[in-house]
Amino acid sequence: MTTAGEDDPDAELAATVPARPSRFRLAFRLAVTVAGAALLVVLIRGVGIDELRGVLTPALPWLPLIAGLEAVRIGCDALASRLALGPRGRAVPLRTYYVAQVIAHAVMNVFPAGRSASEAVKATLLTPALGGAPAAAMGYSNQANILISSAAFTVLCLLGALASPEPQLLVIGLVAHSTVLAASGIGMRFAATSSVVAERTARHWPWLWRRVSRFHDVSRETPLISPKPIAVMFLGRSVQTAEYGVIAWAVGIDVGVLEALAVQGTNLVAAAVGVFVPGQLGSAEAVFAAAAAVLGTTVARAMSIALLAHAVQLAWVVVGFGALLVFRTRHPTDD
Repeated sequence: MTTAGEDDPDAELAATVPARPSRFRLAFRLAVTVAGAALLVVLIRGVGIDELRGVLTPALPWLPLIAGLEAVRIGCDALASRLALGPRGRAVPLRTYYVAQVIAHAVMNVFPAGRSASEAVKATLLTPALGGAPAAAMGYSNQANILISSAAFTVLCLLGALASPEPQLLVIGLVAHSTVLAASGIGMRFAATSSVVAERTARHWPWLWRRVSRFHDVSRETPLISPKPIAVMFLGRSVQTAEYGVIAWAVGIDVGVLEALAVQGTNLVAAAVGVFVPGQLGSAEAVFAAAAAVLGTTVARAMSIALLAHAVQLAWVVVGFGALLVFRTRHPTDD
């Protein structure tokens, strides 16, 4: 159900639904998935199954705590989604955002470019309650806000990198990561809210403007840099840092605050390197293995961080797709 003032709800809904991928995209997705899986097999064989088993088996009792921290991080993303729309976001209960976020989180861990795919799915799920344009604006703003918040948190991770035994490569990666993410996030928000961009779009591409004008109007209801959702996403990264700190401790690495920040910095770089690999399966293990010296540990322990994180992600994928079977949205007036 759409909100008042939306002239063409069907068109708006269509704008939020991901288009069917082309054959090239399907082939590309299959190729990167196979490549990631093959890389993982090579890495496991290189390190040795017995050595990895010796590291991972004592860590298994920590899985419930790690999964619980992931639940809190998902909650931060859900709250940030609500805040991304300003007062308009309060029309839908937070529990609805949370369930939609759980589903989107599952999508993020099985699709290439997972964040974009997850926001598209979440926007589609929430369209009946929010309306097409607000849901699309929420998804787009979330992508921008996560880039901005991650850029800011990456700066914090630099403290951990600088305190590590061999910081050079990680520091370079984090500086590049923060710069690109900040520029991308601010650029996305500028494109969505700028009156100059809107005027030029309306003048040169009127057919496009007719489709995005409502989206633009909703996007302008919140500031270019929205402090509340960005702060909540920053908090989510803090929870994720604690989560990866627990994982590192579980696999036998001595971890303090700075060490946890270095582990999280490695995770952020791994996410960027493997952005097109579903769930970063294989690519994350490769980055952590390469960062073993930076983290002051063995390759087996460093790689086990990514393996244990993937085990938790798999559990949340099952939960997310299970939630999809029972998910429904209601118009705010139904509550």
